Amino acid sequence: MAFKLSKKVNNAIYGYGAAVVIIGALMKITYFSPSWAPGIANTMLTIGLVIEALIFAYSAIDPSLQKEDYEWEKVYPELAGGQAGSAKGVKSPQVLMSEKIDEMFKNAKLDEAVVKDLAQSIKDFDASAKAGAKSAADLAKINQEFANNAGELTKQMAALSSNLETLNGVYGGVLNAMNRK
Repeated sequence: MAFKLSKKVNNAIYGYGAAVVIIGALMKITYFSPSWAPGIANTMLTIGLVIEALIFAYSAIDPSLQKEDYEWEKVYPELAGGQAGSAKGVKSPQVLMSEKIDEMFKNAKLDEAVVKDLAQSIKDFDASAKAGAKSAADLAKINQEFANNAGELTKQMAALSSNLETLNGVYGGVLNAMNRK
C-alpha cells in the first residue's frame, strides 16, 4: 500500500479515537446528556467505535507495523544447526554467570567460612521463625478457647444472678415474716 502515515499521525489517530470512545462510553454509563446536545453520548460512542474499527483495519495493513526480520541464528547458533555455545569466542551463559559470581565473592572478600556462617545464620533464623509461628498458633488457640468459654461464662453468670435474685427474694420474705411477730 503506497499510503503511509507518520508514526506521530498514527499515534494521534489512535489516541483521539480512543478518547472519543472513552468519553462516549462514560456519558452512556453515567446517563449524562448535556441540555445543548441531548443525544451526544450515542453519537460520540458511535463515532468513536467507527474510528476504532477503521484504525484496527488500517493497522492490519500498516507497513510501518510489519514484523522486522531478525537474524536469530547469530544469537542462538543451534537454530542454524550448530551447538549451543559453539560460536567462536562466545561463552555459555552459565559459565559467564559462574565467573561473575566468583568475581563478586572475591571482591567482597567472602570465603567459604563466611558463606557457611551465613548459611548457618539463615538456618537459625528459619528455626526461630518456625518457633515464633508455633507460639503464635498456640496463642491463637488459647484465645479461641477463651472466646468459646466466654459465652459459657456469660450463661453461668446469668444463671447465678437469677439464683441470687431468687434467694434474695426468699430471704426478704423470711425477714418480713420475722419483723411481723
